[in-house]
Amino acid sequence: MKLGLNLILLSAVIATALSATLLEPGARRPPNILVILADDLGIGDVGCYGNDTVRTPNLDRLAAGGVKLTHHLAAAAVCTPSRAALMTGRYPSRYGLTSDKRMEVPIIPHTSSNVALPLDEVTLATALRAANYTTAIVGKWHLGMHCSLFGVSCPGPLLYGFQTFYGIPVSLFYQFGESHPFWKFPISDTKYQALVATWLLCVVSVFLGRKRFSWNLSTFILLLVLTDAIFFVVWFFATHVGPRKGTFWGVSSWLHVKANSLIMRQDKVVESPIKLEGLSQRLAEESRLFLKAHAKDDAPFFLFHSLAHVHTPMFTAPHMKGVSKHGRYGDNVEEMDESIGVLLDSLKEFGLEDNTIVYFTSDHGAAISSKDSRGQRIGGHNGLFKGGKLQGSSEGGIRVVGIYRWPRHLPAGRVVNTPTSLLDLLPTVLELAQLPPVQELVPHAANKELDGRSIADLLLEGDKTPPRERIMIHHCAQDIRAIRLTRGNHVYKMHLGKVKWHKGSSQCGWGPTAQCLCYGDKYHEDISHKPELYDLSFDPYEDFPISPLSDEYKEIVSYLQQYLKEWRASVYYPPSPMSVLKQSMWRPFYQPICWSC
Repeated sequence: MKLGLNLILLSAVIATALSATLLEPGARRPPNILVILADDLGIGDVGCYGNDTVRTPNLDRLAAGGVKLTHHLAAAAVCTPSRAALMTGRYPSRYGLTSDKRMEVPIIPHTSSNVALPLDEVTLATALRAANYTTAIVGKWHLGMHCSLFGVSCPGPLLYGFQTFYGIPVSLFYQFGESHPFWKFPISDTKYQALVATWLLCVVSVFLGRKRFSWNLSTFILLLVLTDAIFFVVWFFATHVGPRKGTFWGVSSWLHVKANSLIMRQDKVVESPIKLEGLSQRLAEESRLFLKAHAKDDAPFFLFHSLAHVHTPMFTAPHMKGVSKHGRYGDNVEEMDESIGVLLDSLKEFGLEDNTIVYFTSDHGAAISSKDSRGQRIGGHNGLFKGGKLQGSSEGGIRVVGIYRWPRHLPAGRVVNTPTSLLDLLPTVLELAQLPPVQELVPHAANKELDGRSIADLLLEGDKTPPRERIMIHHCAQDIRAIRLTRGNHVYKMHLGKVKWHKGSSQCGWGPTAQCLCYGDKYHEDISHKPELYDLSFDPYEDFPISPLSDEYKEIVSYLQQYLKEWRASVYYPPSPMSVLKQSMWRPFYQPICWSC
C-alpha cells in the first residue's frame, strides 16, 4: 500500500515538473492550426490572384500577411477524393476512395451510404489528437458517416480524430435550393398505367372474394387497406427510388433533399432540411465560438472550417444579395470572404493571431459549366487555365488558391511559384509545429506512405534555385491521366488523355449535367500512345505542346513513362466501393432522422 502511494506521489511530482517546464516563460507551445477549405472556388475568383471585379478583402489581407502559392494543386477535380487527399496526404486511389469507370461522379452520394474513408487511414486530425491538440470540424465533411442501424448514430468525422462536429455530412446539391413534389403520378407513363391496372385488379379481386367467400366486414376492410398499402409502397419505390432517368444517385429530387439536406451536431441531425439562407453566417459563428472557448486553453487546437460556399445551390443572406458585379455567384464569393473575415477577426480578438497557422485553399477548381434554372451562370472562373471541376487532370480543375499565414514565423507577402499540393498539408503542418512525423505520432501509420511532402522550407525560405525534383500524378477515377515533373527551372506536364471540349472552349455545355468527364468515349480521348508534353514554366496555359520530334520531348516522356511503369508495378489500387451499388446506394434503414425538426 505504501509502495503504491509512493508511486502515485512520484508520478504527481514528475507530471508537475513537466507541466512547469512546458508552461514556464520561454517554453514552446505548439501553434494552433486553422484550415479553411472553400468548395468549388476558382483560382480566378479571388482578388489576390488577379480578379479585380470580385471583392475578397479578407482573403487579400490573408495573402498579404502570409505566403501565396501560385502553383498549388488539388489531388482530384471533385470533392470527395480531393478532401480525402487533403486529410491524409495520400492519393485517394491508394485506398479506393474514388470511382472507377462504372460511376460517372466519384463522390459519396448519401449520408447513409456505406462508402467512407477507410478507418485505418490516418488524418491530420488523428495526428494532431495524438499530439494533444483539441480538434473540431465545422462545415462540410463528405468523407463518409458510418451510420448505425436506423440512423441512431452517424459519427462520421468523430471516427477520424475530430472531437466535435457541426455541419454538413455530405455536400450541398443544387436540388437543395428548390422545392420538389412528393406526389407524382404521370398517367401517360406506361409504368404508372400498369400500376393503376394492377391496383384495380387487386381491388376488384377483393370485392369478388368477399362475395365468393363471405368475408366479414373487418376482413374485407383489412384486405382493402393492405392492398392500398402495398400499392403505396410500390408507387413510392417506382417514383422515388431506383437508378433511372430523372433520379440522382438512385433517388428522386424530393427524396434526395429529405435524405441528405441535413445539419448534424456530433452524430445527430439537428436541422432538416438545411436552411440555406444564413448558413454561411451560422457556420462562421460556430467556429468563432470554438475559438473563443479554447483561446485560453493550455493545449493547442486544430479547427477545420469547411465552407459551404461556393458550391451550388447559390444562396446568400439578405444583406449579401446583389452586392457583387457577377450575379449570384459573385454574391456567394463575397459572402464566403465575409465568413473568412469573421474567422480572422476572431483570431485577433481572442489573442490567437500570432500563434495560429492559417491555411486556406479550395478542394478543386470552379464548376465552369454551371447554370441555374433561369439561365444565369453560377459557375466560377479558373483564370486562363483550361477546364474545371470533374475534368480530371485539366489544369483549371486542379489549380487552386493556396495561402499559408503564421505571423512572425512565415514572411508576409511572399509568393511561391514552385508546384505544391493539398497533399502537402499534413507533413507541412507537423514540421512547422515542430512535431514528430505522422508515422511516429500514430503507430499504425508506419505503413502509410505519404504522397505529400513538407513544403515548410518553401514557406520559410521561398523558391529555391533549382527546387527539389518532384513528380505528381493526376488521376481520373483510378486511371492516371497526367503526370507533372518539377526539374530545375522547368515544370513539365505530360498528358495521357484529353477531354473532348466543345470547339474553341474548355467545357462540354451548360448546366448541372453538362460537365466534361475525364473518361468515356463521349468526353475523353486516350493519347497515352503519343502523350502531349508541356513546359508550364514557359507555357502555363498549355497552348504550345513540345514537339514530339525534339530531344527534350523524348527525354522527358521516356523518363516519365518509366516512372509510371515502376509506379504501377509497385503501388496497388484497391477496388473502388463507390462503383458498387450496394455500397454507394441510399440505405433507408440507416437513414438519420431529425425527430424535432
